[in-house]
Amino acid sequence: MNFDFKKFADAIENDLKGNCMGYAFVVSHKDIWVEKRAGGKARTSHNPPATDMNTNIRFHTASVSKAITGAALLRALYYKEGIGVDSPFYTMLPKHWKVHKSVKGVTYKQLLTHMSGFRFGGGLTYASLKENIAKGIDTNLINDYQYEGENFAIMRLLIPRLAGNTVPQADNGDSNFDIIQAAAYSGAYINYVNEHLFEKAELPRLDCKPTAYIDGVCYHFPYNNKAGTAFSDQTLVVGSKGWVMSAAEIGRFFRTLHFTEKIMPYAISNMMRDESLGYDGNGATPEGVTCYSKGGWFPGSQNAGELNALIIGYETDVQVAMIINSELAGGKSMGQIIHAAHDKVYNKTAKFKKEVLIKKNVVVKKNK
Repeated sequence: MNFDFKKFADAIENDLKGNCMGYAFVVSHKDIWVEKRAGGKARTSHNPPATDMNTNIRFHTASVSKAITGAALLRALYYKEGIGVDSPFYTMLPKHWKVHKSVKGVTYKQLLTHMSGFRFGGGLTYASLKENIAKGIDTNLINDYQYEGENFAIMRLLIPRLAGNTVPQADNGDSNFDIIQAAAYSGAYINYVNEHLFEKAELPRLDCKPTAYIDGVCYHFPYNNKAGTAFSDQTLVVGSKGWVMSAAEIGRFFRTLHFTEKIMPYAISNMMRDESLGYDGNGATPEGVTCYSKGGWFPGSQNAGELNALIIGYETDVQVAMIINSELAGGKSMGQIIHAAHDKVYNKTAKFKKEVLIKKNVVVKKNK
């Protein structure tokens, strides 16, 4: 493919410089890393040690974790005989939970696409999920899209059961049992993703909590000369969010997912991409180059800093994994910046016109 990757990365970087606290991104083509860029600060003296940003520094990835969880669920379903994306999910809930009849018709695919009818209001803990599944949903809202973190938080309970993990079960649980089981499910989910997804991508073992004095910190931009935040331990609410990864690790995982069969067959990873099972949806650049993406965001308005993360892939088999550890100024989103850079080096409209002209000239010459 005639694609200037250096020019592409330079164009992205030019729009990031001076518009955020720190940035790091990697560019891949198919299953090969091709470019990386980083700038600004990953940590300041208010969160020592002061550290320059680079593509190997880890941050919470926020909702980019949903795409990882979605891939894990699809893999577990693929290897579970007799169950598929259109099967009801409730059969894999903890054995002692009360399941309202309104929930029993909801499928795995409806969870993956935010079409479940869940309107739980942000309850990602085990206790909240248990309570809400017992209360039930308005079945008129099934297949009515609404982005809800609970759709993916519940998957940390489903994936271990689908995979045959021996999470302790009981006919009648109590509060003490629930505490033990909640931790067991989170641990089983984390182990499953590491063993069956991250290891296949040749990543080290990853976790859902930041490492003090090592991982990156998020700040406000413009910088307010104050300590930032690393968003704490999210082990017990993982699934919808939680994974702590670097831009390089995000890039490695997603290019392995879609351009090899080390994690799952192409038929499944293509379905995930094409039907937005865990992704935010399919879009296109202004020039009409189609793409899939998943963004992550911890808002600065509610925290001592802001986190922005993104994985985006194009029909050209180009992927970008990006982390910004603050608000992004300049009037453009991460996606808009990357779209513009892609169109700058790959003008689909011009390419199409050129191909048509070549074909037309060939026909003319043959006629002569």
